[in-house]
Amino acid sequence: MKNYADRLINAIEKKGNPCIVGLDPRIDQMPDFVQHKYKNQSISDRIIGAISYFHRIIINTIADIVPSVKPQIAFYEQYGLPGMKAFENTLVYAKEKGLITIVDAKRNDIGSTAQAYSNAFLGITNIFSKKVPIYDVDCITVSPFLGEDTLIPFVKDCSEYGKGIFVLVKTSNPGSGDVQDLKISESGEEIYISLAKLVKKLGKNLIGKKGYSSIGAVVGATYPKEAELLRELMANNIFLVPGYGAQGATGKDIVNCFNPDNLGAVVNASRSITYNYGPNTISETDFVKNIEKNIQEMIADVNGALDKKISFL
Repeated sequence: MKNYADRLINAIEKKGNPCIVGLDPRIDQMPDFVQHKYKNQSISDRIIGAISYFHRIIINTIADIVPSVKPQIAFYEQYGLPGMKAFENTLVYAKEKGLITIVDAKRNDIGSTAQAYSNAFLGITNIFSKKVPIYDVDCITVSPFLGEDTLIPFVKDCSEYGKGIFVLVKTSNPGSGDVQDLKISESGEEIYISLAKLVKKLGKNLIGKKGYSSIGAVVGATYPKEAELLRELMANNIFLVPGYGAQGATGKDIVNCFNPDNLGAVVNASRSITYNYGPNTISETDFVKNIEKNIQEMIADVNGALDKKISFL
Protein backbone atom coordinates (compact mmCIF):
# COMPACT_ATOMS: atom_id res chain seq x y z
CA MET A 1 0.00 0.00 0.00
CA LYS A 2 1.19 3.51 -0.77
CA ASN A 3 2.95 5.52 1.94
CA TYR A 4 0.34 7.10 4.24
CA ALA A 5 1.99 10.51 4.30
CA ASP A 6 2.03 10.60 0.50
CA ARG A 7 -1.66 9.69 0.39
CA LEU A 8 -2.54 12.40 2.89
CA ILE A 9 -0.47 15.09 1.14
CA ASN A 10 -1.96 14.09 -2.21
CA ALA A 11 -5.46 14.43 -0.75
CA ILE A 12 -4.62 17.86 0.69
CA GLU A 13 -3.30 19.05 -2.65
CA LYS A 14 -6.29 17.64 -4.52
CA LYS A 15 -8.82 19.33 -2.21
CA GLY A 16 -6.79 22.53 -2.02
CA ASN A 17 -6.82 22.82 1.78
CA PRO A 18 -5.49 21.10 4.94
CA CYS A 19 -8.77 21.20 6.88
CA ILE A 20 -10.31 18.06 8.34
CA VAL A 21 -13.63 17.53 10.10
CA GLY A 22 -13.89 15.84 13.48
CA LEU A 23 -16.82 13.49 14.00
CA ASP A 24 -17.90 13.51 17.65
CA PRO A 25 -21.39 11.99 18.05
CA ARG A 26 -23.48 13.84 20.66
CA ILE A 27 -27.00 12.56 20.10
CA ASP A 28 -28.72 15.14 22.31
CA GLN A 29 -27.16 17.95 20.26
CA MET A 30 -28.20 16.57 16.88
CA PRO A 31 -31.08 18.22 14.97
CA ASP A 32 -34.61 17.02 15.63
CA PHE A 33 -34.92 15.47 12.18
CA VAL A 34 -32.06 13.11 13.13
CA GLN A 35 -33.19 12.39 16.70
CA HIS A 36 -36.78 11.63 15.62
CA LYS A 37 -36.03 9.62 12.49
CA TYR A 38 -35.69 6.32 14.33
CA LYS A 39 -37.99 7.04 17.30
CA ASN A 40 -40.13 3.93 16.76
CA GLN A 41 -37.17 1.55 16.93
CA SER A 42 -35.34 0.03 19.91
CA ILE A 43 -32.87 2.20 21.86
CA SER A 44 -29.99 0.25 20.36
CA ASP A 45 -31.23 0.72 16.80
CA ARG A 46 -32.01 4.40 17.48
CA ILE A 47 -28.41 4.98 18.56
CA ILE A 48 -26.98 3.19 15.53
CA GLY A 49 -29.39 4.87 13.16
CA ALA A 50 -29.06 8.42 14.48
CA ILE A 51 -25.25 8.48 14.62
CA SER A 52 -24.83 6.73 11.27
CA TYR A 53 -27.39 8.96 9.57
CA PHE A 54 -26.00 12.18 11.08
CA HIS A 55 -22.48 11.39 9.94
CA ARG A 56 -23.62 10.17 6.53
CA ILE A 57 -25.16 13.61 5.93
CA ILE A 58 -21.96 15.33 7.06
CA ILE A 59 -19.72 13.06 4.97
CA ASN A 60 -21.88 13.58 1.88
CA THR A 61 -21.58 17.33 2.41
CA ILE A 62 -17.81 17.51 2.91
CA ALA A 63 -16.41 14.57 0.91
CA ASP A 64 -15.57 16.69 -2.14
CA ILE A 65 -14.28 19.58 -0.03
CA VAL A 66 -11.83 18.25 2.60
CA PRO A 67 -9.20 15.49 2.56
CA SER A 68 -10.05 13.67 5.79
CA VAL A 69 -12.36 13.06 8.72
CA LYS A 70 -11.33 12.41 12.31
CA PRO A 71 -13.79 10.27 14.31
CA GLN A 72 -13.19 10.63 18.06
CA ILE A 73 -13.76 7.12 19.33
CA ALA A 74 -14.69 8.10 22.90
CA PHE A 75 -17.89 9.73 21.68
CA TYR A 76 -18.90 6.44 20.06
CA GLU A 77 -17.80 4.32 23.02
CA GLN A 78 -20.04 6.29 25.39
CA TYR A 79 -23.04 4.72 23.61
CA GLY A 80 -21.80 1.16 24.15
CA LEU A 81 -22.00 -1.55 21.49
CA PRO A 82 -24.55 0.39 19.36
CA GLY A 83 -22.14 3.34 19.35
CA MET A 84 -19.32 1.11 18.14
CA LYS A 85 -21.54 -0.29 15.38
CA ALA A 86 -22.20 3.31 14.33
CA PHE A 87 -18.44 3.90 14.46
CA GLU A 88 -17.92 1.02 12.06
CA ASN A 89 -20.68 2.31 9.78
CA THR A 90 -19.12 5.77 9.75
CA LEU A 91 -15.66 4.43 8.88
CA VAL A 92 -16.99 2.29 6.04
CA TYR A 93 -18.96 5.17 4.56
CA ALA A 94 -16.11 7.67 4.87
CA LYS A 95 -13.80 5.29 3.02
CA GLU A 96 -16.43 4.66 0.34
CA LYS A 97 -16.52 8.43 -0.23
CA GLY A 98 -12.75 8.57 -0.63
CA LEU A 99 -11.91 10.30 2.66
CA ILE A 100 -8.80 9.49 4.66
CA THR A 101 -9.78 8.24 8.12
CA ILE A 102 -7.87 9.47 11.17
CA VAL A 103 -9.24 7.92 14.36
CA ASP A 104 -8.60 9.90 17.52
CA ALA A 105 -8.13 7.03 19.97
CA LYS A 106 -4.95 7.95 21.90
CA ARG A 107 -4.21 4.26 22.35
CA ASN A 108 -1.13 2.53 23.75
CA ASP A 109 0.13 0.07 26.34
CA ILE A 110 3.05 -2.25 26.88
CA GLY A 111 4.25 -5.00 24.53
CA SER A 112 1.59 -7.35 23.23
CA THR A 113 -1.19 -4.99 24.31
CA ALA A 114 0.20 -2.21 22.10
CA GLN A 115 0.33 -4.74 19.28
CA ALA A 116 -3.31 -5.66 19.90
CA TYR A 117 -4.32 -1.99 19.64
CA SER A 118 -2.36 -1.69 16.41
CA ASN A 119 -3.89 -4.90 15.06
CA ALA A 120 -7.37 -3.53 15.67
CA PHE A 121 -6.88 -0.20 13.94
CA LEU A 122 -3.95 -0.41 11.52
CA GLY A 123 -2.97 -4.00 10.82
CA ILE A 124 -4.57 -7.40 10.97
CA THR A 125 -5.85 -9.79 13.63
CA ASN A 126 -5.38 -13.56 13.46
CA ILE A 127 -8.82 -15.16 13.77
CA PHE A 128 -9.13 -18.93 13.47
CA SER A 129 -5.96 -19.10 11.38
CA LYS A 130 -7.06 -16.29 9.08
CA LYS A 131 -5.59 -12.79 8.96
CA VAL A 132 -8.44 -10.29 9.13
CA PRO A 133 -8.42 -6.46 9.09
CA ILE A 134 -10.76 -5.10 11.77
CA TYR A 135 -11.31 -1.33 11.63
CA ASP A 136 -8.64 -0.86 8.95
CA VAL A 137 -8.34 2.91 9.37
CA ASP A 138 -5.67 5.03 7.72
CA CYS A 139 -4.26 6.52 10.90
CA ILE A 140 -4.75 6.73 14.67
CA THR A 141 -3.50 8.93 17.49
CA VAL A 142 -1.27 7.25 20.08
CA SER A 143 0.19 8.11 23.46
CA PRO A 144 3.99 8.05 23.91
CA PHE A 145 4.02 8.16 27.69
CA LEU A 146 4.80 4.46 28.19
CA GLY A 147 8.04 4.78 26.25
CA GLU A 148 9.57 4.19 22.83
CA ASP A 149 9.23 0.41 22.90
CA THR A 150 5.44 0.68 23.11
CA LEU A 151 5.34 2.72 19.89
CA ILE A 152 7.33 0.20 17.85
CA PRO A 153 4.35 -2.11 17.05
CA PHE A 154 2.47 0.84 15.58
CA VAL A 155 5.48 2.02 13.57
CA LYS A 156 6.02 -1.47 12.15
CA ASP A 157 2.38 -1.74 11.08
CA CYS A 158 2.59 1.71 9.50
CA SER A 159 5.46 0.41 7.41
CA GLU A 160 3.85 -2.91 6.53
CA TYR A 161 0.32 -1.70 5.81
CA GLY A 162 0.84 1.85 4.54
CA LYS A 163 -0.76 3.42 7.61
CA GLY A 164 0.08 6.36 9.87
CA ILE A 165 0.07 7.50 13.49
CA PHE A 166 0.01 10.87 15.22
CA VAL A 167 1.93 10.82 18.50
CA LEU A 168 0.81 13.15 21.30
CA VAL A 169 3.51 15.82 21.66
CA LYS A 170 2.00 19.18 22.64
CA THR A 171 -1.76 18.90 23.03
CA SER A 172 -4.26 21.75 22.80
CA ASN A 173 -5.89 21.52 26.25
CA PRO A 174 -5.13 24.19 28.89
CA GLY A 175 -3.57 21.68 31.28
CA SER A 176 -1.17 20.13 28.78
CA GLY A 177 1.73 22.00 30.36
CA ASP A 178 1.20 20.20 33.67
CA VAL A 179 3.16 17.31 32.20
CA GLN A 180 4.33 18.21 28.72
CA ASP A 181 6.14 21.41 29.76
CA LEU A 182 8.03 19.83 32.65
CA LYS A 183 11.80 19.88 32.22
CA ILE A 184 13.84 16.71 32.19
CA SER A 185 16.54 16.93 34.85
CA GLU A 186 19.26 15.32 32.74
CA SER A 187 18.86 17.43 29.59
CA GLY A 188 17.04 20.48 30.88
CA GLU A 189 14.60 20.34 27.96
CA GLU A 190 10.84 20.14 28.18
CA ILE A 191 9.15 16.78 27.82
CA TYR A 192 7.38 17.89 24.62
CA ILE A 193 10.78 18.67 23.05
CA SER A 194 12.03 15.20 23.96
CA LEU A 195 8.86 13.69 22.48
CA ALA A 196 9.39 15.65 19.25
CA LYS A 197 12.86 14.18 18.92
CA LEU A 198 11.43 10.71 19.47
CA VAL A 199 8.82 11.26 16.74
CA LYS A 200 11.52 12.41 14.35
CA LYS A 201 13.62 9.34 15.14
CA LEU A 202 10.75 6.89 14.73
CA GLY A 203 9.62 8.46 11.49
CA LYS A 204 12.93 8.76 9.65
CA ASN A 205 12.52 5.50 7.72
CA LEU A 206 8.92 6.16 6.69
CA ILE A 207 9.41 9.37 4.71
CA GLY A 208 7.53 9.23 1.42
CA LYS A 209 8.12 10.77 -1.97
CA LYS A 210 6.47 14.02 -0.85
CA GLY A 211 9.11 14.46 1.85
CA TYR A 212 6.91 13.68 4.85
CA SER A 213 6.85 10.77 7.28
CA SER A 214 3.89 8.57 8.14
CA ILE A 215 4.80 9.10 11.80
CA GLY A 216 3.37 12.47 12.78
CA ALA A 217 2.72 14.56 15.88
CA VAL A 218 -0.29 16.08 17.61
CA VAL A 219 0.50 19.78 18.10
CA GLY A 220 -2.24 22.08 19.41
CA ALA A 221 -3.16 25.28 17.60
CA THR A 222 -3.54 26.88 21.02
CA TYR A 223 0.26 26.92 21.48
CA PRO A 224 1.64 28.78 18.41
CA LYS A 225 5.03 29.62 19.95
CA GLU A 226 5.69 26.02 20.85
CA ALA A 227 4.45 24.96 17.41
CA GLU A 228 7.07 27.15 15.75
CA LEU A 229 9.85 25.41 17.66
CA LEU A 230 8.38 21.98 17.03
CA ARG A 231 8.08 22.69 13.31
CA GLU A 232 11.82 23.35 13.20
CA LEU A 233 12.54 20.14 15.09
CA MET A 234 10.23 17.96 12.97
CA ALA A 235 10.52 19.33 9.44
CA ASN A 236 9.52 16.00 7.86
CA ASN A 237 6.69 15.04 10.20
CA ILE A 238 3.05 15.94 9.60
CA PHE A 239 1.23 17.69 12.45
CA LEU A 240 -2.34 16.94 13.44
CA VAL A 241 -3.52 20.30 14.77
CA PRO A 242 -6.49 20.32 17.18
CA GLY A 243 -7.78 23.41 18.95
CA TYR A 244 -9.21 25.30 15.98
CA GLY A 245 -12.74 26.66 16.31
CA ALA A 246 -14.54 25.75 19.53
CA GLN A 247 -11.28 25.74 21.51
CA GLY A 248 -10.54 29.29 20.40
CA ALA A 249 -7.76 29.06 17.81
CA THR A 250 -8.09 30.75 14.40
CA GLY A 251 -6.17 30.70 11.13
CA LYS A 252 -3.42 33.00 12.37
CA ASP A 253 -2.73 30.59 15.25
CA ILE A 254 -2.03 27.59 13.02
CA VAL A 255 0.50 29.03 10.56
CA ASN A 256 3.52 28.01 12.66
CA CYS A 257 2.48 24.38 12.30
CA PHE A 258 3.21 24.49 8.56
CA ASN A 259 6.42 24.40 6.57
CA PRO A 260 7.28 27.13 4.02
CA ASP A 261 5.60 24.98 1.32
CA ASN A 262 2.29 25.39 3.23
CA LEU A 263 2.28 21.64 3.82
CA GLY A 264 3.12 19.53 6.83
CA ALA A 265 -0.08 19.84 8.86
CA VAL A 266 -3.80 19.13 8.93
CA VAL A 267 -6.12 21.33 11.00
CA ASN A 268 -9.09 19.76 12.73
CA ALA A 269 -12.41 21.32 13.69
CA SER A 270 -15.30 19.39 15.18
CA ARG A 271 -18.05 21.18 17.09
CA SER A 272 -17.64 24.43 15.16
CA ILE A 273 -18.42 22.56 11.94
CA THR A 274 -20.95 19.88 12.84
CA TYR A 275 -22.92 21.37 15.75
CA ASN A 276 -22.86 25.06 14.82
CA TYR A 277 -26.22 25.16 13.04
CA GLY A 278 -28.82 27.08 15.07
CA PRO A 279 -32.07 25.71 16.51
CA ASN A 280 -32.69 21.96 16.72
CA THR A 281 -35.78 22.42 14.55
CA ILE A 282 -33.61 23.18 11.52
CA SER A 283 -34.51 21.30 8.32
CA GLU A 284 -32.13 18.81 6.74
CA THR A 285 -31.66 21.12 3.75
CA ASP A 286 -30.72 24.07 5.93
CA PHE A 287 -28.51 21.87 8.09
CA VAL A 288 -26.49 20.85 5.03
CA LYS A 289 -26.20 24.50 4.02
CA ASN A 290 -24.86 25.34 7.48
CA ILE A 291 -22.26 22.57 7.32
CA GLU A 292 -21.12 23.83 3.92
CA LYS A 293 -20.96 27.39 5.22
CA ASN A 294 -18.99 26.39 8.32
CA ILE A 295 -16.38 24.37 6.46
CA GLN A 296 -15.97 26.94 3.69
CA GLU A 297 -15.43 29.67 6.30
CA MET A 298 -12.79 27.53 7.99
CA ILE A 299 -11.02 26.83 4.70
CA ALA A 300 -11.03 30.52 3.79
CA ASP A 301 -9.61 31.43 7.21
CA VAL A 302 -6.89 28.74 7.21
CA ASN A 303 -5.86 29.16 3.57
CA GLY A 304 -5.98 32.94 3.93
CA ALA A 305 -3.65 32.83 6.92
CA LEU A 306 -1.23 30.53 5.07
CA ASP A 307 -1.25 32.81 2.01
CA LYS A 308 -0.41 35.80 4.21
CA LYS A 309 2.42 33.82 5.75
CA ILE A 310 3.92 33.24 2.31
CA SER A 311 3.59 36.91 1.38
CA PHE A 312 5.67 37.85 4.43
CA LEU A 313 8.54 35.48 3.61
